[in-house]
Amino acid sequence: MSHPAQLSGAGNVRPLRILILGTAWSGNGGHTVNRELAGGAAELGHHVALRVIGTAGAPPHPGVTVQALDPIPGISDRGQLLRTDGLPRNVDVIVGAGRFSSGAAGYLRDQFYPAAKVVHFVHAAVDELDRWRGDPEQANQHARTERDLIARADLVVGVGPLLTDEAIRLARMLPSPPPVHQLIAGTVLKEPPTYYTGQRRLNVLLFGRADDPLKGADTAAHAVGELRNRGLDVQLVVRGGNPATLREQEAALSNMAGMPVKVRAFTGDQAEIDSDLRSADLVVIPSRQDGFPLTAMEATGFGIPILAGSNIGTGMFLSDPARVPPELGSQFVVPMRGNEPAAELGKLWADRAEPMLRNVAATRQSAMALREYFGQNYTWSHATQGLLDALQAVPPRAADGREQAVERAAQTGRTGAAIDAARIAGAGMPHLRRVAVGKGEPSSETLPSVTQQRGSSPEL
Repeated sequence: MSHPAQLSGAGNVRPLRILILGTAWSGNGGHTVNRELAGGAAELGHHVALRVIGTAGAPPHPGVTVQALDPIPGISDRGQLLRTDGLPRNVDVIVGAGRFSSGAAGYLRDQFYPAAKVVHFVHAAVDELDRWRGDPEQANQHARTERDLIARADLVVGVGPLLTDEAIRLARMLPSPPPVHQLIAGTVLKEPPTYYTGQRRLNVLLFGRADDPLKGADTAAHAVGELRNRGLDVQLVVRGGNPATLREQEAALSNMAGMPVKVRAFTGDQAEIDSDLRSADLVVIPSRQDGFPLTAMEATGFGIPILAGSNIGTGMFLSDPARVPPELGSQFVVPMRGNEPAAELGKLWADRAEPMLRNVAATRQSAMALREYFGQNYTWSHATQGLLDALQAVPPRAADGREQAVERAAQTGRTGAAIDAARIAGAGMPHLRRVAVGKGEPSSETLPSVTQQRGSSPEL
């Protein structure tokens, strides 16, 4: 039977064994958070398994084992995470992301790791997003799901101030709410771009779905059109187009701007994302509703100037004097509510962007100062250590032992989880044995591997 480890500080028994669950390797901010947390925890000396569906890249750190599950037809991505092939033998912490993988985190804890703590990440304001898109019933449904998952968690994590407030609101609905921790996504410091004297045209960059009105591509198009009318030579690039309708999206945004707008298809390729960032003179985040898009932290890692709306988590963070000195953060925030007409917002954003672009050298110096401050205070190591410190304050779960977990599962009949629980606890997890169902003794025949495992963490 395994015993829970202390998380940090004096008297630390051993490094933590952490299992992070994700439905994919890349594709959105939640997947990026998973990879960076895995690397950050490993850098701090913990043993990490990052379990994803489909293909995966190289482990972010030698202490991370990446488990890339080959999808089984007929099973949803979320269901794939319940599979037992490749599960670690011992786990102290299981990390899940919203309704996409927190359900699996709670299930695996209950069935196989009863002493483990479940961390539930809130990556979106689910009670608001679909309302903005005109579907209040789906918003209600997603909020109920999020609340039910929070009830099963030992610690809830909101990414940025807006999502932390949302996590607190949902947790307060429960008779016994779990603690809530705010995590500020980290900055990865990278070599600043090379600038050339004599540059005349300035590049404005937006990351986000070009066809999603919440991401504010229409606001950005109106803003660059206004800037052009004021005599500035600017161009807009939107990274996040739908390849099937790229031509239509580009035409619509160009019409709003009164000038050509470049729309590039969405990509999860970090090299492509970095190339876009290095070419930008200003990165804009004019979302009408957003939690804590990672674009701002990524751009700041290069020392590239940013602008974010005050209505989203990024703008709230930059405007918070307890987090960022006002002389560093406030200049990069545009006051807005989010429900203004796009043309009106365009003028508002042009008003804030114009002095920054007219004196771009000074703006870059300010962005470099923000980069230095983030490098000292908001890296992924800071984010990971803060999360582990919050876990340290969570009381340990009752370690009733795997034997009792197996017994509970066995009472439901020797199928599914009961079979897997018995095999894992009783056989020390020799991945993976085929078990006879209904009668007879378990077979010792080993199933073909359906897990691609990269990296090595011997303690898992």
